[in-house]
Amino acid sequence: MAERDYAKEITAIKGDVEKLRADLARLLAALGDDLEAKGGELKNRAAERLALARAQASGSLERVEDAIEEKPLTALGVAVGVGFLIGALIGRR
Repeated sequence: MAERDYAKEITAIKGDVEKLRADLARLLAALGDDLEAKGGELKNRAAERLALARAQASGSLERVEDAIEEKPLTALGVAVGVGFLIGALIGRR
């Protein structure tokens, strides 16, 4: 009789383990769906920010080009000064 009680308990435990596996599978599937949705949202936000950064960089480049065209000697002097400064910093090492 004791063996039958153990068999019933083992059967019940096996059933509980199967239910736990099914619950865990559903939980992991739901978690995966949530992560996928968040990943898509983050990707869209990153793409928007990248587009904004590109637009700002393009605007800055146009302003620099305009300044060079308006005052080429000043631009040349700035370039020489920056080159000298970089050379001095590199020469110290």
